[in-house]
Amino acid sequence: MCVLGTAHIAGKVYTWSFGWPAEAGVRQDQPVRFAIGPTRFELPLNLIATAFQKRQALGSDAEFETLRLNLQWSSSATDGGDTGWTTPAEIQVELESNPGRESLRARLDPFYRRLARGGEKRGPAGLKVLTLSARRATATDLIVYDPAVQNGFIARCRKEPSSGTARCHRAIVFA
Repeated sequence: MCVLGTAHIAGKVYTWSFGWPAEAGVRQDQPVRFAIGPTRFELPLNLIATAFQKRQALGSDAEFETLRLNLQWSSSATDGGDTGWTTPAEIQVELESNPGRESLRARLDPFYRRLARGGEKRGPAGLKVLTLSARRATATDLIVYDPAVQNGFIARCRKEPSSGTARCHRAIVFA
């Protein structure tokens, strides 16, 4: 009976020690250093979205192919300007190293303009909007871009009709 009890306790200790989050004793605002491809970064640990990637970032010489971040954009982010937001907006950022991947901008003319329904529409701040989805789709897929600047702003957004809010994907290339 003693042997079984000791084995059970040893099993529990083993499970707890490997199940305990590695970042539990670390301050969440502690900066961590890591690389994504050839680019080096230093960011607070609490910006990293997943527990698995947080544990990786705590290791020495942490390298990622893709890293997901969760950020909050609050109404106080602008200098005293009222943004009209009542709650902070959550921004999900994915940092990726994939040199062979074609950018959204490179796909604008050969794909997105041809797939667009109804041609270009005017958007905010001089941007242009292309609608990609069918009329009665459950959500609207949009391409929003700056036509005045070569390799300028471009994002792919999915607008939900029920709330009117859109989630956008924006690629930023570090050269």
